[in-house]
Amino acid sequence: MKKPLLLLFSASFLFIAGCSGDEDDEVINSAEEHENTPSLEEQKAESDLGEEPGGQITENVGLGDARESFNEAYGENQNNEEIARYQGDFMIVNFENERAISVELHFTDLDEEMSDDEKLTFIEGRIPIDAKEMSRNTNEQNINEEIIEYQSELLEEQINEESFEGNEPGTFTVVLTSDEHEIINATMTIGTED
Repeated sequence: MKKPLLLLFSASFLFIAGCSGDEDDEVINSAEEHENTPSLEEQKAESDLGEEPGGQITENVGLGDARESFNEAYGENQNNEEIARYQGDFMIVNFENERAISVELHFTDLDEEMSDDEKLTFIEGRIPIDAKEMSRNTNEQNINEEIIEYQSELLEEQINEESFEGNEPGTFTVVLTSDEHEIINATMTIGTED
């Protein structure tokens, strides 16, 4: 009677020992998977901000760039979180998910004098570096406005598709407003004119 009980006990012990080894492996594998799986916050940051949150996509901080890049480049925001003002009223920026979706430049509020060529260079430094011009037209309702539409893969990667509100992701528009002498205002915004 002792031998069958001893055999039963030994078999049970071996079974339990074998199972616990598998559990340890599962725990280790689960820990490794958890370590390689991004957290919900990381997943949200990737979906909200693109593959490289904080990555600058313009030469001189502009459309599609992160709020913190604007603060570093242009000083403290002088308005609220949604609509930021930099350098007085010269630069007004709308942010969505910590990315600039609209940048307005009011050259009449800038202390230094700039020629139109200098203004165009200034603007070009604040649009995505991979921008490809798609069209250029004069606004039919306002002959003082030139409308330039672009496509950018970098912008598409950094801005949520929903932010484009039905426009093709990665598209953006630059509107140059002039008086009879010079460019007085430039607006860069995601999406295209309707």
